[in-house]
Amino acid sequence: MPEDNGNPTKALNWITPHQKWGIHSTYSDNLLMLTLNRGGPVVWMSENDAQEIGIEDNDWIELFNANGAITARAIVSQRVKDGMVMMYHAQERQVNVPGSEVTKTRGGMHNSVTRVCPKPTHMIGGYAQFSYYINYWGTSPSERDHGVIIRKMPLGAENKPIYQERDLHKLPAK
Repeated sequence: MPEDNGNPTKALNWITPHQKWGIHSTYSDNLLMLTLNRGGPVVWMSENDAQEIGIEDNDWIELFNANGAITARAIVSQRVKDGMVMMYHAQERQVNVPGSEVTKTRGGMHNSVTRVCPKPTHMIGGYAQFSYYINYWGTSPSERDHGVIIRKMPLGAENKPIYQERDLHKLPAK
């Protein structure tokens, strides 16, 4: 468990539905599709959960559990059920992804907090077309049975996120 950074935390159920702005990662960098979302990684949460831990719409947040961490902007919405948080899957993490206080690297993507549980029946036959690596490529992940801890992300100088791993030491001490 990471150190307390002084921001309130809350444990929520994690889900990763298909995104509305592309097909997996295809078309998500299309200019028309980019005008339909905020750009960069976003996580949706309920108004009540956000209010409880002092998160406002568009705040930088950090989600983490034993599997990994994610940094993203919060979308606070009444359309999200209390007790859950979600990130549409296949958001590219090359654009606008700051460093994580938890991992000391750039924040992860939607699968960073999930675990892959390969089904042996998917590997029958000895075919070598797939290679598996935990949290990056798998057969059928169980992405709807995870919990995450969410909190407001600590920001660096000028109240801006830290984008380079080499600069994470510049985060303010608690």
